[in-house]
Amino acid sequence: MNLGDYIEYWYKTYKLPKHAKSTVEVALNHIKTHIQLSELGRMELVNIRTQDIQNFLTELLLYGNKCKLKNMETYGKPLSHWTVQKIRQLLISAFTQAIREGIILRNHAIETEPIPIPFKNSSAFSIEHQREFLQATHNHRFYVAYVLLFYTGCRRSEILGLSWNNINWKESSIIINQTLVIENNEPVLKKRTKTMRSLRSIPIPLDIKRLLHDWQRQQKTEKRNMPEWKNPKNLIFVNKDGSVHNPQYFSRNFKSMIKKLGFPPTLHLHSTRHTWATNMIQFGIPITDVQALGGWSRPDVLLNIYAHTVQKSHKKAINKLYKNLNVSSTNSD
Repeated sequence: MNLGDYIEYWYKTYKLPKHAKSTVEVALNHIKTHIQLSELGRMELVNIRTQDIQNFLTELLLYGNKCKLKNMETYGKPLSHWTVQKIRQLLISAFTQAIREGIILRNHAIETEPIPIPFKNSSAFSIEHQREFLQATHNHRFYVAYVLLFYTGCRRSEILGLSWNNINWKESSIIINQTLVIENNEPVLKKRTKTMRSLRSIPIPLDIKRLLHDWQRQQKTEKRNMPEWKNPKNLIFVNKDGSVHNPQYFSRNFKSMIKKLGFPPTLHLHSTRHTWATNMIQFGIPITDVQALGGWSRPDVLLNIYAHTVQKSHKKAINKLYKNLNVSSTNSD
């Protein structure tokens, strides 16, 4: 069996049943577009060596895919480091399974060089921009959703997927256990989160609890005034007729407000999550607590993304320690 056939069989047999539809689409696209159409994909699985895989990955990074037409040595454009990293992970997992099935004896994919991911600072709102944004949107229909984005660190899908059943009024907390995502250009409510770590309970301050109470009263008023009002999922943030709000429109609306206020163009809706994490770290909250509250899979993911923020926090801590314990001015005989 050649690699192209095996990796498709492996993915559809072992991974597809466990993955979300969007994840499946991306993985199968990588397999069909990048692996199966390559020289590596046409090689017999037992004949592939580390050098073959390394050359394939390097070629994707430097040049992209070769032209699909025969006898043409032209290329597309280089693939991103993130894409090539995902392709390498697929190859490693497929070769691991091939060993379990007794097809090969060694995982040559894992012996290739890891793909370096270029460091990129995450855009975050300054305290002034955050306040200005919330003041400007105070009368906006989804003002409460914006407040939750800034003060809980939740993803867009998690905020729009919130139902009133997720509010624990007694404990003043919200439960994140479902998401609203786009599939085939339509909003779909998923009864699961991005990862198991994303399933969590987040405490909310009294002021935000009051905002939610006020919004609930407004929603009940809209329901009484509109005979066709329907909200079968009991979602918190819906259109005036109770229908599901499109996440893409939600993001466009957010971005247009950023443009209107003259904020840096690098800011976007997901920047609220970066802002929350940055603020939490700067306030001295332990990285493991930030990870748990934000629903990141591992603390090292946070450390990689917010290394610069952690370093600033550490610098403050060292300076504070030096100031409090400085004995250099003490005279000694």
